[in-house]
Amino acid sequence: MKILSSKLFLGILAALVLFISGSLVYLGLNKPKTGSSISNVPTPFSGPNFLPTNEPETNNNLNILLLGYGGAGHDGGDLTDSIILANINPQTKKVNLISIPRDLWVNIPGLGDSKINAAYPKGVDIAKNVVQTVTGKKVDYYISIDFSKFTEAIDLLGGIDVNVPQSFTDNFYPVKGLENETCGFTANQINEFKIKYTGFDLEKQFTCRYEKLVFTKGPTHMDGATALKYVRSRHSDTYGSDFSRSERQQAVLLAIRDKILNLNVLSKTNPLFNTLVSAVKTDIGIGTVDNLIQPLGNITEYQVNHIYLTDQNVLKDSTSAAGAYILIPKDGQGIWSGIQSYIKSLSN
Repeated sequence: MKILSSKLFLGILAALVLFISGSLVYLGLNKPKTGSSISNVPTPFSGPNFLPTNEPETNNNLNILLLGYGGAGHDGGDLTDSIILANINPQTKKVNLISIPRDLWVNIPGLGDSKINAAYPKGVDIAKNVVQTVTGKKVDYYISIDFSKFTEAIDLLGGIDVNVPQSFTDNFYPVKGLENETCGFTANQINEFKIKYTGFDLEKQFTCRYEKLVFTKGPTHMDGATALKYVRSRHSDTYGSDFSRSERQQAVLLAIRDKILNLNVLSKTNPLFNTLVSAVKTDIGIGTVDNLIQPLGNITEYQVNHIYLTDQNVLKDSTSAAGAYILIPKDGQGIWSGIQSYIKSLSN
């Protein structure tokens, strides 16, 4: 299999960053050169099964599924914490970034009813089809990013300057390697905890397994490890929701984009390249990139529109049979017509 040229691959990476942060400019500036050679990046998983879907769009819209996952070394590292469908409409010159919460309850072939963040490990095609079922929009391509591998990339960049949108504290960020630490409690005390508490309330009794994170609103310089903690933190009382995590991930990706462009990484050989290659996967090939960009026209004229699916509009809180927190459509579990109508009303 042929290897991506560094400039094109980093162009695809920058496109991912810019899509999520609300800009298409860099993708347009990095059209592949005539005569370049490339094959698709291999996908990490495979799966032949598909969900039944509504009739997909037949217009010239381009829909790219953007996935972010924690990566190796973390519990559930292949689960997608960030799921965004970038809907690009050349007629209206609009990019709709449709954010889908990871706790959305769906049916996944080969797995059954589960949170949507478990679709990607079952196969790229399955993840695409599940998102198509929810949104009613045909998914053309995907780009996934392994956040854990970006720790090295960020360090190679000399760190990044993140504009933290909101101050928050997380008292329960898990420390790798201490997952089973007893924290000095006796067996009898641990049994008493198990009788009195369940779920995360039980885990919180073992405070030595966690570290306290504090982030302050405003510009903050972060190394790779700090940036990873920032995007993965999920136990803040004030800023720990799926929406909040998505906002934090976007802030980090924007900071990476800015640093890459400021250092002019794309114009020279750089050790950052191999790290980025291992962190990003896509089914967009060199010929495809060229064909995708041309119909878009002047992409600097595009308006970016953010669409969030939340319990404040089309979703409602629920609980799975196993007692896990989930989100389902307000119209009822597995009924996606209301969500699709909501997306359509905001994306035209």
